[in-house]
Amino acid sequence: MSSMPGRAKRLESAVSVCLLAVLFLIGLGVLIKQSRVDMSRFGMEAAAVPESEILADLGPLTPAGFLTLSKTEIYDAANLYEKINGKAALYLDSGFKKLLTQRFANKNDSNLWMELFVYDMDNIANAFSAYSTQKRPDVETLSFAYPRFHYRTGNGLYFVHGKYYVEEVGSSKSTKLLRAMVEIAQKISSALAPDDDTRTFEAKMTLLPKENIVPGSIKLYLASTFGYEGLTDTFTAKYRCGDEAVTAFLSRRANAKEARTIAESYYQFLIDCGGVEKTVPLAGKLPGRVIDVYGTTEIVFAIGPFVAGVHEAESYECAIEVASLLLRKLVDESTAVIK
Repeated sequence: MSSMPGRAKRLESAVSVCLLAVLFLIGLGVLIKQSRVDMSRFGMEAAAVPESEILADLGPLTPAGFLTLSKTEIYDAANLYEKINGKAALYLDSGFKKLLTQRFANKNDSNLWMELFVYDMDNIANAFSAYSTQKRPDVETLSFAYPRFHYRTGNGLYFVHGKYYVEEVGSSKSTKLLRAMVEIAQKISSALAPDDDTRTFEAKMTLLPKENIVPGSIKLYLASTFGYEGLTDTFTAKYRCGDEAVTAFLSRRANAKEARTIAESYYQFLIDCGGVEKTVPLAGKLPGRVIDVYGTTEIVFAIGPFVAGVHEAESYECAIEVASLLLRKLVDESTAVIK
């Protein structure tokens, strides 16, 4: 009988240890679950948003005073049409990889909402092409330096950062919505630092003369520039000449031989489309062809590895002026390439 109290004590100790172990496991489970909570649901913002998070969930980009309306939606090449039916082909032809979308609404006014579209276009050239060729007329820019390539409309903000083309479309024109859009743009710019690919791309754009250029007018056509399949990877920009805006174009090829071949084939394309070569003397001994296409002036020339010229200028004199401006810019560059 004297042994019973000792056994009871040992049993009680064993039960206590088991209970402590169970409580420890429960506490550990709660801690793990809490660590996975999406704090953006409660309006709490992280100090920094890692790129890996953005690529999986746009929730951490939620601007102050807003909440998410749904989970992030993700689309690939196979189902992109479900989200942007009618425009999917444009993105697919430009190297599209993935689209993430998210809707945000103002906490105090459900009528103020916006949708964020983040297109992974594989590289900055593809992203800039999608951005620039869809650019709306009569747009405005903001004062921030990054993202560098951007514009705003009455109810939207559009920009390129690295390989991403981003659209933010609001329900209406609103200062609160614009402020929220700018906050998202700045978060993305902070999370996705410019890389060597970005810097190389920006260097290519410096080949276009700055003199008389219309700000924000640069576009990049990856294929079928001006309807001609042979003219690819082509930058265009508008230049002021009196009251006229003249479109200049520039494409860097693999070498001088390829540039000459493409320039000649584009000239032939214009002739086949009803163009007539002009025999008037070229100002400044411009090394190229001048073609009249239904009352507008086209100029195409090759210098070094570059194909360049002017597209559909209303005035012959302005076409020569802009082509000469472009030629002067390319002479030193092509000479350096040849050396």
